[in-house]
Amino acid sequence: MFIFVEINTRNMRKILVACPTADIKDYCFNDWVNNVKSFTYPNFDVYVCDNSLDRQYYADKKKELETEDDFFKMGRVNPLIYPDFKYALAKSHDNCRTMALKGDYDYLLHLESDVFPPVNVIERLLDARKKVVGAMYHIELGEQSTLMIQHLEEFGEAKRDTYNLGETDLEFVDGSVKKVFSCGLGCVLIHKSVLKEVPFRYEEGAPVHPDSFFFADLDMKDISAYVDTSIYCEHRNQSTIRI
Repeated sequence: MFIFVEINTRNMRKILVACPTADIKDYCFNDWVNNVKSFTYPNFDVYVCDNSLDRQYYADKKKELETEDDFFKMGRVNPLIYPDFKYALAKSHDNCRTMALKGDYDYLLHLESDVFPPVNVIERLLDARKKVVGAMYHIELGEQSTLMIQHLEEFGEAKRDTYNLGETDLEFVDGSVKKVFSCGLGCVLIHKSVLKEVPFRYEEGAPVHPDSFFFADLDMKDISAYVDTSIYCEHRNQSTIRI
């Protein structure tokens, strides 16, 4: 026996799930789309900002996504007009931010196109009741693999305390919501009030990625960032190896 329950989304927080992507992530992009389609939160849209050198890739994916699902939209940042790929990436991040603000979304879930969270990630991050809260994932591979958690940052040098695989992870991951300097942009829920104050940006020659600028700017504005240590995402950051 099936019981149909109608969900009233009128008073629910409106979420934009958005990510930068490029053809170099095509090895897992369709899986990412299917993962997002499986999200259980009933009130979200999806926006993807492509920064591939190959314009045909953008055209093909846009047609595929926007034909298939009304709630998928795709835009583009042309990487050829920026000095290096980090500029293009920052512009893609900020394009996602702009779409969230223009659409009057309550939150942006910034989700990178090689990061796979649990399907109830939106509800769980909302439950933290924080303006900036992320889920955990690992970066790097093998013995170099660490949680994407930064506790102390000397900006420009990207100095950080890291938690390596194994015993130290177990000490940190206790299921609670913890204040951090940064949790990266792989899977982070950001309230619209923060988006209005803090753009995504990059400065030429910096030894860090745009996510470091974002979290440093949060810190300068006394906006706290948190990570929910009960939520873990798969990070497929190479086509042949998954972590």
